[in-house]
Amino acid sequence: MLINRNITVNGHRTSIRLEPEFWSGLADIAQLEDLSMDELCGQVDRGAGDLSRTAAIRVFIASYMVRRAERFAEPLRRPFATVERDYTDPSQAEEYPLAAQRFRATG
Repeated sequence: MLINRNITVNGHRTSIRLEPEFWSGLADIAQLEDLSMDELCGQVDRGAGDLSRTAAIRVFIASYMVRRAERFAEPLRRPFATVERDYTDPSQAEEYPLAAQRFRATG
């Protein structure tokens, strides 16, 4: 589900549509960086290049969170285990971990 909100970017009022998780991430980053959401969106917009404003904001949020997680994450204690199940098989949907169900359902 996309949520439409109005923001002011570089003095121009506009609206963007983002998933609730991205709105939450944007608010978290703005607070961490001591900026308003409008100021943060303005900075992202200035560095967007060829990306649309909404795409630039999504890419910014994802990359910011990855960099932040890398900075504070502990190294893995063991390598990833081989997965025995086929999590892409819809007939096994009841066996999907909750997170896999959510991402499968939303895209």
